[in-house]
Amino acid sequence: MRRLSVIAALGLGICLGAPEGSAADWSRLKAGLSVEETEAALGRPLIRTYGRGYQVWIYDGRGEVIFSEGPGAMGWSLPAPTPESLSRPVERDVLLKPRVRLPALRSAAATEVIPVVAPENDIRFRYLPRR
Repeated sequence: MRRLSVIAALGLGICLGAPEGSAADWSRLKAGLSVEETEAALGRPLIRTYGRGYQVWIYDGRGEVIFSEGPGAMGWSLPAPTPESLSRPVERDVLLKPRVRLPALRSAAATEVIPVVAPENDIRFRYLPRR
């Protein structure tokens, strides 16, 4: 009976396979690593932001890597996962839910053009009366 349960557990492990992507190795990080080297060490980030010569990569568990245009990786913060984030893999989270686009109620184009002609000596702004 025990042998059967061990074989079943091994079979289940083989069927499920390894989790998607490898575990991030934060010990391989050092200042000046290129984007490619960092991605090889940590895997793909969840979020990449770009702006004013800097990139910030955000990983699960609040781990971040900061790059600049010149030297590569400038710094990082090690992940500090919470019990909630460890309870389920982030790959199962739906970050952006699809939404249905409703048709526009009004067209953006002008529907009617009314020319306004003011006397030459009148320079005041006038509102047109509504019809």
